[in-house]
Amino acid sequence: MRSFCVKSALALAASVFVLAPLCAGAAEDAPRAWTEAWQTLEDPPAWQQARDHLLERARVISSAVFEALPEETQRGLSDLAILDFSAEGRLALIQALALGLVALLLLRLARGRGDLCVSIEYPPELRGTFTVAIRKRALGEPDTPRVTSPVAAKRERLGARMARRRWHPMVAHETRFMGVPARQLCVSVDGFLQTTGGGDAVVTPHFEEQTVSVRRGRSVRVEFDFHPRECPIEVRVLWDRRPVAEAIVALRGRRDSLRYVRGAPVRLGAPRGSHALVVGSADRVSERVLEIESFDPTSVVVDLTHRDEIVFTGCPPAVEPYVFGDVPAAARALEADGQDEAAHLLLARFHQDGNRDEIAATHFEQAGRHLEAARLRADLSDFEKSALLFERAGDFDNAAAMYRSAGDLSRAGEMFQRAEAYQSAAECFKEADDLPRQVEALERAGVPFEAAQVAIERDDWGRAIRSLQLVAAKDDAYLEASRLLIDAYQREGHLDLAAAKIKEVIGTRGVEHAPLDVTDRLAQLLEESDDIETALEMLEIIRGRDATYPNVATRIEDLRKRRAADRGTVTPSVGRGDFGVESRYEILEEVGRGGMGIVFKARDRRLGRVVALKKLPDNLRNHPKAVDLFLREARAAAALNHTNIVTLFDAGQEGETYYITMELLEGAPLQKILRKRGKLGARDAARLGSQVANGLHYAHEQKIIHRDIKTANLFFTNSKVMKIMDFGLAKMVEEVRRATTVIGGTPYYMAPEQSVGGQVDHRADIYALGITLFELVTGRVPFDDGDVAYHHRHTKPTDPPETVAHLPDGFAELIAHMLAKNPDDRCGSAARVAERLNEISKALSQD
Repeated sequence: MRSFCVKSALALAASVFVLAPLCAGAAEDAPRAWTEAWQTLEDPPAWQQARDHLLERARVISSAVFEALPEETQRGLSDLAILDFSAEGRLALIQALALGLVALLLLRLARGRGDLCVSIEYPPELRGTFTVAIRKRALGEPDTPRVTSPVAAKRERLGARMARRRWHPMVAHETRFMGVPARQLCVSVDGFLQTTGGGDAVVTPHFEEQTVSVRRGRSVRVEFDFHPRECPIEVRVLWDRRPVAEAIVALRGRRDSLRYVRGAPVRLGAPRGSHALVVGSADRVSERVLEIESFDPTSVVVDLTHRDEIVFTGCPPAVEPYVFGDVPAAARALEADGQDEAAHLLLARFHQDGNRDEIAATHFEQAGRHLEAARLRADLSDFEKSALLFERAGDFDNAAAMYRSAGDLSRAGEMFQRAEAYQSAAECFKEADDLPRQVEALERAGVPFEAAQVAIERDDWGRAIRSLQLVAAKDDAYLEASRLLIDAYQREGHLDLAAAKIKEVIGTRGVEHAPLDVTDRLAQLLEESDDIETALEMLEIIRGRDATYPNVATRIEDLRKRRAADRGTVTPSVGRGDFGVESRYEILEEVGRGGMGIVFKARDRRLGRVVALKKLPDNLRNHPKAVDLFLREARAAAALNHTNIVTLFDAGQEGETYYITMELLEGAPLQKILRKRGKLGARDAARLGSQVANGLHYAHEQKIIHRDIKTANLFFTNSKVMKIMDFGLAKMVEEVRRATTVIGGTPYYMAPEQSVGGQVDHRADIYALGITLFELVTGRVPFDDGDVAYHHRHTKPTDPPETVAHLPDGFAELIAHMLAKNPDDRCGSAARVAERLNEISKALSQD
């Protein structure tokens, strides 16, 4: 009872403390007095002083209030003070309790309410489900999530229906509590995060509590940061597609990620980014780079039998140290096992991760990893060693850059060439003052005219000729390059090549559009080589296009007179020219003429037979070496006796004229037939080619090489027999072309070794026959533009099937075999070529 009375007295004192100002007539000071008192009571260290102050003020106010009370109430309170429960005491007690309740109500109203906003932050690629609750104090339990799945979240939502004011389920990002008492509260957030892709897979659960003070009439915001620190990774380890019994799994460089696998998958966590997953079991270690880009669970399957990911194998003592991160110990174990390369590779990566690049580069080099070593050497500015390593690794671009940084321009140019960066190579060679290789690099860069200009500036006309020959007809500089090339040919004495180039220009531009000065130069060369008819034709074209062209009319008249005089020397009348009455041969009529002479039908007076007589150009008489060679070769060829070879009867000299006689054929050269028909069918080409191969095989057995097989030297008789002509002339032509004005075309059929003046054997004839077969089935030769000799040496010809439909694969393979650049790679003999052509012909006949 006494305790109850004390409490009542205190409540009364508090009531008096609140109501005293009102009783005293100072109502406007009550809120201020209450606020001051409440703020004082909130400070625990000031509690003793506040209590004394409260009691003193309560005593003074209580005395004042007591004196203002009615006399009956005063008596009741006095009885209550001495525990006298009379009627007046009980009434006073009730009044005191009522006043206490009013005081408590006013106290709560004075405290007030506020709003509380709870915000939950996490990555936008995730979705969250949380239950948010507010309490007067913390739970005092471990921070263990309870809402860890969608099922648990639904259960929480159903259980929270009766308590939504302070318990909000199914919150995603933000929730607000309205009218919360202004005091210190505890906010708890319990839930989980999932991926936005759907499904029930939980990325990570979360539980967190925070204390917050709510102020009267204010809105307070509290934030929870639930950004995951790691993304989930599930690792399964297999051995030949079966789960391993035991394995160790870790992320390289993170010992806290170490896990032991015993059949079932294990879970790891890793931040977003690149990580190396290390798996060890038995005698091997596998390593795989993982790119973690999202918080979606990553499933990784590692099969320890896949050699692409194996770091090392065959060394059980090295497995645990490597997975545990003790790389030097693993390397020592590998070295003791004899696996030096693997040991150096481990140490190289170990030191590279530790930014010890010098040591790492040495180990990479010892491990045979030249590319990695080269990059580290480049970072260390060791350019010369880096260049060597890049070169060994086959990275010629970087090797060139390193050689250039080291100041070795010649080596840099070589590397640029190997990398096919020819312009850069040319720049390096220019700085190194290496003209030949600068020109070669420019040629390969596809700017031969620029290469020629460089050579001409250095007065190297030999190099200039080679470069100018590469300028194609479609090039903008073709015409200017052709003029320079013609000048260069004439400067070097290659008048026949100059004439051939002029013909090419005219053929490319057309007679009616070719430059007049070019046409005029051709006419001059033709005139010098005794080709009067063609020279007249060129001059007539010039006069037709420009009648005022200097001296054109006079030159035409002079050539006509010369032609008439020449015809008078070859009339069939006896006693004129070199072949007079005393001559063995009687000229009957002219049957053809070309750059290598005039062919007549003649009668052998001694043997009484009609022959074909070829009168060789008059300028041969100025070259006794060529004549001697011709006579030797012709007499050797005269011993050939084969169905597919034109029989050579005699070779000799009549006065100042050199000639050969052979059997007179009825039919047409294959060149003329091809010009008329365009191309031949595969079967016909195979049949004709086999006859030519038979004739060549016979000649090769007699140690005689033709050297000039082409359609112009193959004659198809009326009896359907192929005849090879001009055995014995090729060597003479080769000798004469070095210093005469004999006009010859571009060597479209010439083997690579022959085009550079090297030693040739029977395989050069096989190459030329391959070109001929190509021309028969396609209607053109493989190379007919630019520097033909260069193309024969370096350019792969187009496959015939690309231009000819229904060409048998065997035929195309045979042609490719015959056109091999290296003589050792060609068909071994003409007999083998004939055999394969016969097989092709028979197969096509059966079809």
